[in-house]
Amino acid sequence: MAEIVALARAIDLAEAAMAARLRLAEAGKGHHLFGRRSIGAWLAAATGSRTARAAERVTLARQLPRLPHTAHLLASGGLSFGYAATIASTTRHLDDAETVLAEPILLQLARASASTVEDVARAGQTIFETIDPDGRLARAAAKTERQHLTIADTADGMGRLSGLLDPELKMQLKTWLEPLAVKADSTDVRSHARRMADALAIRLSQGGRRTVMHVSVTEQTLTGQSEDPAFLEDGTPIPAQDARRMAYTADLRRVLRDADGIVKDFGRARRLASADQREAILARYRTCCREGCTVPAYLSEIDHIQPWYPTGRTDLDNLAPLCAADNKWKSRHPDRVEVIDQGDGTVSMRFHRYSKLRPRRWTDRR
Repeated sequence: MAEIVALARAIDLAEAAMAARLRLAEAGKGHHLFGRRSIGAWLAAATGSRTARAAERVTLARQLPRLPHTAHLLASGGLSFGYAATIASTTRHLDDAETVLAEPILLQLARASASTVEDVARAGQTIFETIDPDGRLARAAAKTERQHLTIADTADGMGRLSGLLDPELKMQLKTWLEPLAVKADSTDVRSHARRMADALAIRLSQGGRRTVMHVSVTEQTLTGQSEDPAFLEDGTPIPAQDARRMAYTADLRRVLRDADGIVKDFGRARRLASADQREAILARYRTCCREGCTVPAYLSEIDHIQPWYPTGRTDLDNLAPLCAADNKWKSRHPDRVEVIDQGDGTVSMRFHRYSKLRPRRWTDRR
């Protein structure tokens, strides 16, 4: 660990040297020699770094002449690149006189043992808001103009979510997801990021009632006679188990195709668990039936306790609410789920997330 810290300090010194040279390169319009529109674009291409990382380095190089104490500490190893870059970013909208007043405040906070880079960034924002309170509305509008959201496909069919949200939308999303991303108990081994993704799945599914998504699957796969994959609308294959799990709360339509794949018949939909059955389940359960899960039952999916394929019935005593994340886990690890009859017409499910534990198999209560 000491070696890691020493290497980080060496990197900080290299960043200080790079900042000094970036100033000279930009002043001499060196990026024009390589056909780049800016020094940041050249830096990203020349060093193979992300655009945001290159922009951070350029901002530091431009601001250090106005931050003499920060420049000295960075060059002498007394301040990390992260703190220096944050101070440079938070003072770039201040004039020279304001920067003279702000720098010692930010440096004092940066050198405090209990502070973080985020603390320095928030302090810089507070200083800026104090200096220019009348510009808050314009800044808020500018932030909204900058917000964006991208969902990119990865090579393995996953989706990479990235973007920037204005403060209002950010808080709306966090307030929407955080209550469902709380760690349930000591057996919950998911990271916070994973719990947030699961919370998003729970919210979007609305208990399996509102999300519209087309999945093509054969009758043999649906009934468990085949393990051939199903296909999403964009052609991405999904495992047969996932398709069967999704079918538990989906509308099923019969689609007949001819030898050329042309749709000849598109049957009417039928829901496996009726609306009345769902209301009856919600009257019995307040939350997801997995032990320790606090997701409300109305946000959960209606799951078949004994799997629907090949013989599970869609009867009231074989249905229970499971949130989207737990339902997916149960479908993939059916042999590690213990179903406990509560004796009042309800059940609870205990997940044994460690494979070395062997739960009792659930048997037909009848």
